[in-house]
Amino acid sequence: MTLVVAYDIKDDRIRARLARHLKKKGIRLQKSVFAVEVERHQFKRFLAGIKKITDEQDNIAVFRLCQGCKKNAIQSKKAEPFYYIF
Repeated sequence: MTLVVAYDIKDDRIRARLARHLKKKGIRLQKSVFAVEVERHQFKRFLAGIKKITDEQDNIAVFRLCQGCKKNAIQSKKAEPFYYIF
């Protein structure tokens, strides 16, 4: 499944650590927004990994994109066929 992860984290160290974690799993769309491909059975583990890195006061949003959303999206880069920007 495709996820869009956006965050607002004040602590530079935590922000950099989360960015490295997300970059391993997907691509950066903006400074604090990533598109990530995660298998359905790994979704809870993925969220637990984010929770482990971040603090309770950090703001993180994870959006699941359905297949219809992906089909209606506009492709931004030819080099990244699985990720789209709306």
